[in-house]
Amino acid sequence: MDQNRALLFPDWELEKIVKHMHSDRDDELSGLVNLVNSGKLAEASKWLQIEISHYPWVLLIAAHISVANGKLEEAGKLLRAVTLIAHDTLVQLWAWHNLTKIGKFPSVSFAQQVMGIIIEVPFENSAEIVASYSDGTARYINHKGGMIIWEDYDETITPLIFSGLKMARPMGSPVSQHADSPVEDGNVRLTLLCPGGIYIWEGIPEDGSDVARLFAQQAGLLNALVRKTLESREGPDGQ
Repeated sequence: MDQNRALLFPDWELEKIVKHMHSDRDDELSGLVNLVNSGKLAEASKWLQIEISHYPWVLLIAAHISVANGKLEEAGKLLRAVTLIAHDTLVQLWAWHNLTKIGKFPSVSFAQQVMGIIIEVPFENSAEIVASYSDGTARYINHKGGMIIWEDYDETITPLIFSGLKMARPMGSPVSQHADSPVEDGNVRLTLLCPGGIYIWEGIPEDGSDVARLFAQQAGLLNALVRKTLESREGPDGQ
């Protein structure tokens, strides 16, 4: 569960990101040329789509090498490119986190745009965790370590994800790293992920406060995630 939980946050250094990468793909460019020249354009297109999806990861590796070699300007350009072409919110936030490490910051207005919400509620010596992101994805980790990974469009869940992000604003305190300590019994923890950094609020939400409203909205998202997941497991006949 600790590793799954860590993957919910954007504050990963380039070296750590690169060490966790793995790939089993074939990079033979000649294979692509042969496909095109033989008229197998559909296969070539599929190959290209897969390759293009790897661009952000290639740029992250290149940025890591640039930082290691002391070429910070070059690393900054590579990381900025990742923020522009990556579809995954966490990949964008990884890039922004590492840009700030080398003194490159987003604009003031964009720096505080909430791109991810993570709530943690203590339960039976562990926690219930719900995370949602601006790319329309969501995650739920229950107190036993079970996980729901949501990456589809849905007429109920997708609007809930985006309405939560629209409600959210930086709350609590800015921090350089996400909190790994357990949430104290009786409290809840809200982590807000922005291009400019991470904000953490922890405590007991006051009735009617922005924090309380956001937690209630995210509880609705959690209920929808669990319901949709159970429905998909039951199948069309309800069994």
